[in-house]
Order: sequence, then C-alpha cells, then structure tokens
Amino acid sequence: MKKMTCILVIFLAAGILAAGGRAEREPEDLNHLIVANYAETQIMDPHAVEDTASHWINNQIFEGLVRRTDDMGVEPALAEDWEFVDERTIEFSLREGVRFHNGDEFTAEDVKFSYQRLLDPDASLAGSSRLAMVDAENIETIDRYTVRIPTYESFSALLTYLAHSSSLIVSRSAVEELGGDFGANPVGTGPFKLSRWDQGTAVHLERFDDYWGGPAQVERLTFRGIPEASSRTIELETGGVHVAQQIPETDLRRVDENDQLVLHQYEALRLNYIVFNTQKPPFDDIRVRRAISYAVNIDELAEVAYGDLGSPAQGYMNSSIWTFTPDVYGYEQDLDRARELLAEAGYADGFEITMSVDDNTERRTVAEILGSQFRELNIDMSIDIYEWGAYLQMTAGGQHDIAQLSWLASTGDPHHALHPNYHSDNIGAANRSHTSLPELDELLEAGMVEPDQERRAEIYREAQRVIAEYAPIIPVTDDREAVGVRSNVTGFQYSPSGYHLFHGVGLE
Repeated sequence: MKKMTCILVIFLAAGILAAGGRAEREPEDLNHLIVANYAETQIMDPHAVEDTASHWINNQIFEGLVRRTDDMGVEPALAEDWEFVDERTIEFSLREGVRFHNGDEFTAEDVKFSYQRLLDPDASLAGSSRLAMVDAENIETIDRYTVRIPTYESFSALLTYLAHSSSLIVSRSAVEELGGDFGANPVGTGPFKLSRWDQGTAVHLERFDDYWGGPAQVERLTFRGIPEASSRTIELETGGVHVAQQIPETDLRRVDENDQLVLHQYEALRLNYIVFNTQKPPFDDIRVRRAISYAVNIDELAEVAYGDLGSPAQGYMNSSIWTFTPDVYGYEQDLDRARELLAEAGYADGFEITMSVDDNTERRTVAEILGSQFRELNIDMSIDIYEWGAYLQMTAGGQHDIAQLSWLASTGDPHHALHPNYHSDNIGAANRSHTSLPELDELLEAGMVEPDQERRAEIYREAQRVIAEYAPIIPVTDDREAVGVRSNVTGFQYSPSGYHLFHGVGLE
C-alpha cells in the first residue's frame, strides 16, 4: 500500500509540474501586437523628432492633412479634399467630427497652430526644414473646418511635404497645457494613443476606440527598442515580437526559410553614408576629406557590410530620387591620389582619428573595414560605439571626427534629400557634416521655390556638383529594407517610406 501511495504522489507531482510548465507558456494574446523597432524612441513630439525610429511610432499616434500611399502617392487623411486657390495657396477642407485622444475636436485652429509651432524660428524644432516653404504667419482659418496654407513661392512638391512625418498635426490644447512635457505625453488623432512609455525599453500604445477611421484590429500595440540586429531576429523567431524592422543581411535566409515567418524586402529611399565633421581638424581641410574619399573602396563596404540589403551608392542622394545625378561623385578608389592630397595638407605621415557609430551591425562592420583601408595611408582609426540617443546628441553637437548616418528622403523629392543635410540653417539638425556654403544655400533655396520642373532639376544637379566638390560625406549604399513578420500576422503592408502603419494589422 505504501508503494502505491508513493507512485500516486509522484504522478500528482509530475502533473503539477506539467501544469505549471503549461501555465508559464500562456496562449498568445491576439489583441496585443508587438513590434521590434531598430532603435529606442527618443521623443514622441513629431515636430521635434530627429530619427526615423521615433517617427515610426509617431505615425501610429498622429496624422497629417494627407498621407503617403503604399505606392508613394498622396491621399486624404485629416483633410477630405483640397484645391489650389492660386499657385502659392492651397485650401484644405477638413474632416468633421474627428477627435483627439484627449476628447477635443480637431479643427482648423489645430492645423494653424501645428504649422506655426513647427516653423517658429525661436523653437528651432528639428522638423522645421521640411516645411520651410510655408508662410506660417499668414495661414488662414476660413472657418472651423477650412484652412488656407500659403507658401512663399509656388512649390510643386508641397503635398508630399505635408504628408511627411514632421507635418503631423498636434493638439493645440494639449501642447499648451503640457508645454515641454508634450513629447512624453503625446496627443494626436491617430488609431493608437499612448498607454505607457518605459524609457529605454518600450513604448506601449492602446487602441483609440473613437478613431474616425474605425477601431484598430488589436487593442494594444507595443514597440520594443532592440538596437542589436540579431536580437531582433531571435525575438521574431521565438515569438517575442510579431514584426521586426531592419532584419540584417546575415539573417535574411534564416527568416526566409522559416515557415512561421514572412520576409518582406523592398527598395527604400534611404542613403547610408560616412559623414565628416567639416569644422573639426583634420576634416576642416577639404584636401583631407577628398583624400579619404579617394581612399575608400565603396564596393567592398557595400558587399561585406550590407550584402543584399544595399547597393554601392553613386552620389549624394538615393538613386530613386528623380533628380539623382550619378556622374558627379568622381571618387573612385585611388590611393596614390589620396597620398598626394594628404601630403599637400601636411599629413604625409598620417594622423589619428576616431570613428563614432551606434550599435548597428552594418555600421560597425563598415568601421572595421575602414580601419583596415585607412592603414594604407598611415591613418590610425579607433572606433567609439554609442547608445542611439547619445549618438544623436553627440553628432548634432559636432563632437565627432567622422561618423556614419543614413537619410531617408521619404517624400521622394530632391529638396528633402539635400536641403536638410546640407543647408547651413540645419547645422545641428540633419546637417551633421556642419556644412556651411553660401553658394549651396542659394541653390537649395532656389530649388525649393522654382516652379519649372526642368529648371528645378538643373538646380539640384548643380547642387550635387557643389556637394561633390566640397566632399562633406562619403556615400556608401542605397538602402534595401527587410522586415520580418510572423505568419499569423494579418493585414501587414510595408511602406517604402519605412513607416509601416498598424491600424489594419491583426493577429490570427
């Protein structure tokens, strides 16, 4: 009898352990979509955002008057319709009955306030360069649901800029109430609203049931900041996330061959590049920048670091931008020419520099390859690796010698590709080469307002030639994006802008 009792106890214990094991593996919550972002969120004020990782989240919380379609067209969002009153004025008819997350009704006053706030010169908000053509002081609210937006000159690409993530509409009452705390307590009209922000870890959103476009498919949407690329892949494979942005080249086959995952690849509008600090020795000397440009083997960088996710860049904007000019770069690898230029600049014996990068696999690989290539010129390059937020602050402040960045010209327009990065007004924002050239500023300002497309194209071609002469960056690759999605995710549609939307995305 004692033997039977012991056996019974053993079976009961085993049953308890098994039940406990099953309890730890809870069924998947089909109302909670989890996304792996490639960097941690910096701020949720769309006007102040400097990075695409933060913009991606803001696009779930806020909306613009118009938005980009999956084929990079423009469609209505908070505006139902629009017409050009004259060549410099566009009038928008707004949706009625739209609510902000705080319950306030969206009106023309919020539009006027948003653009005047964005373009306030005293505010120095990061997104202001996108709408520099807008005459904010003279925006008119015709009535509660009609607003007129004038520009300084005619600008054919205006709608694409109003669809940019920097042009998202904020709640006037919330900004006035929260002041500097608005970036941590965002209030928009989008399908999701902020639930909780675990800074440095995750942003938790919840469904906004009063969304004018109907409620989202899931009740909760979480963006986890996972900077390390292989960790994003592992989280996707194990079910820790449902969607993972920027799958690294080394993991493409793993994801593609996993029958529980779906791999999406598409041509992005992003340029990956090496940036010099043109105001800091030795790169304040144009001969040194040109020498380094001649020293770099771009094909090797692209093949080894990016593989299938990047093709060697040929110029100063992504090749998909319509005024891209491939014949201006002119820095094919030529070590003899590089040595001549360094000798002329007084650096025949080389020098020591530090390359700054964030914790990005491709950029770290590029840095390691560059260190090897530079040794041919007696240049000793060390590598400093930063957390993403610190990296943005450091490069904005001009503390770097040489660094690596990327630029997503999501509008597809040359103004967006060049003006933020090279106009002197944007030093410390997107202009992290700290380029300041009056001749280039004039060209970029002219291209912004020129109504004739052929003339506009010539202006931007000339701007690219000036940039090539000044050599503030070394282009590395035109980007190709890869997004991994678990097979039970429904309704996911990637966007070439990189800002994939989740209103219609659900889980089976």
